[in-house]
Amino acid sequence: MTCSPRERCVVASKALVASFTLLINTTVAAATSSNSITVGNEWAYSTQAKQTQKFETTLKPEIEINSGRDMRLTAIGRIRYDAKNQIDVDNDTDAELREFYLETTIGRSFLTLGKQQIVWGKADGLKVLDVVNPQEWREFILDDFDQSRIPLWTVNAEIPVNDVTLQLLWIPDQTYHKFAAGDDLYTFTSPQQIPQLPDGVTRKMAAEERPDNTLQDADWGARLSTFWNGWDLTFNYLYHYDDRPVLYRQLSMTTNGLVASITPRYERSHLIGTTFSNAFGDFTLRGEAGYSLDRYISTNDATDLDGIVKTSELAYVIGMDWSGFSDTLLSTQVFQSLLSDYLPSMIRQETETTLTFLARRDLMNQTVSATLLWIHNLDFDDGLARPEITYQLNDVVSLKFGADIFYGDQIGLFGQFKKNNRVITSIEASY
Repeated sequence: MTCSPRERCVVASKALVASFTLLINTTVAAATSSNSITVGNEWAYSTQAKQTQKFETTLKPEIEINSGRDMRLTAIGRIRYDAKNQIDVDNDTDAELREFYLETTIGRSFLTLGKQQIVWGKADGLKVLDVVNPQEWREFILDDFDQSRIPLWTVNAEIPVNDVTLQLLWIPDQTYHKFAAGDDLYTFTSPQQIPQLPDGVTRKMAAEERPDNTLQDADWGARLSTFWNGWDLTFNYLYHYDDRPVLYRQLSMTTNGLVASITPRYERSHLIGTTFSNAFGDFTLRGEAGYSLDRYISTNDATDLDGIVKTSELAYVIGMDWSGFSDTLLSTQVFQSLLSDYLPSMIRQETETTLTFLARRDLMNQTVSATLLWIHNLDFDDGLARPEITYQLNDVVSLKFGADIFYGDQIGLFGQFKKNNRVITSIEASY
C-alpha cells in the first residue's frame, strides 16, 4: 500500500503532535521545564499573476527541559500547511522535528549534541561562511535563514583555551540542499545555474548519487574565535561535502539521436575562512572570507568529457554599519566571488560582484520597525528589493507587511524570478 505525499505528511503531523504532547505531559511535573508554541499565517499575493501565491499556516512547538545539573534538552518542531500549494506543488503539508539537542558542560567546555544549526558568518542576504548547514530553497532566499537552514545531527564542542575558544564539529549527517523542482515557483531556470545543451541533444537525468557511509562520509570542522585589540576574529576550517550536487554529464549516441545523461553527485571540498569586526564610534567594520579548494563548475562545452571543470573559489564580503541616528541602522556590503581556473565555457562568470544595502528604523518605542533590504548584482544588473514593516501589537502578537520585488534579465540569479513579485502580510502569535 502506498500513500500520497499529503497523506504521509498528515501521518507525520499527527506523529509529531503526539510526540510533543507526550513531551509536554512529561515536562509538566518538572519544575525546570518550559514549553511554548508559535502559530503564524502568511499570505502572499502575486502582483504579476494577480492571484494568491501562498496562504501558509505554520505551527512551531518548542520544549526545553533543564535538569538542574548544567544540562538542557531542547526540541523544536514545525508543521506547515499551504492552502494555495504553488510554492511546492507536490507537497502542500510537511511536518518535521527541526531541532533536538542536548546542551551540557564538561569542566569549562560546552557541548551540544543532536540536531542543530551551526552559524558561521553573519552577512545580510547572502552567505559566505554560513555553509555548515544545508539550505531549503523552496522560496529561493526569501525565507529567514533560521527557517531555511536544514539542521543536522552534530557533535558540537566549544573549548576555551586561554583567550581563544576552539569549536570542534563532527557531522555524521548526509543531508544536503533541498531545491525547488518541476513546476515549483522558485525552480532555478537561469543558465548561470543550469548548464545548457546544444540543439538536438536530449537531456536525461540519472538517479542522484549520495554518500552513504555515516562515519567515513561525515563532515568535520574547527573554528578559533578570539578578541584582539578591539577586533572580534575567527579562523574557520570545514572539510565537507558541498551541498550543491555536481552535474556530471555523459554523452551517448542512440537511435533517437545524441543523449546527455546527467548524474548529480556530491564532492568533497576544503573550506578555509576568517571573519572580523570592530566598532569605531558609530561605525562598525566587518567582513568574512572563504577559500574553497575544490569547486566543480558545469560547462556548456559539448567537447568536455564530463561537462565539469574543477577549480578553487575565493568568496568574501566587506560590510560597513552606521548607527549615528537614534534607533536607526544603515548598512552596506560588497560580496565578491572569484574563480582561479576560469574557462569561458563555464556557466558562471570568472568574477561575480553583488552589492547590498540595509536600512532599519525603529519607531513608537520600538513597537514598529521599518526595514529595506536591497540586493543588486553588478554582472547582470538584476536584484531584489524587500521593504518590510513589522508591528509588535503586544507581547504575544506581531504583524508584518512587506513585498518581494525581483528585477533584471531572466538569465540572472534574481531576474529569473521577476514574475514572482509579491506583496506579503503575516500574523504571528507566540504562547
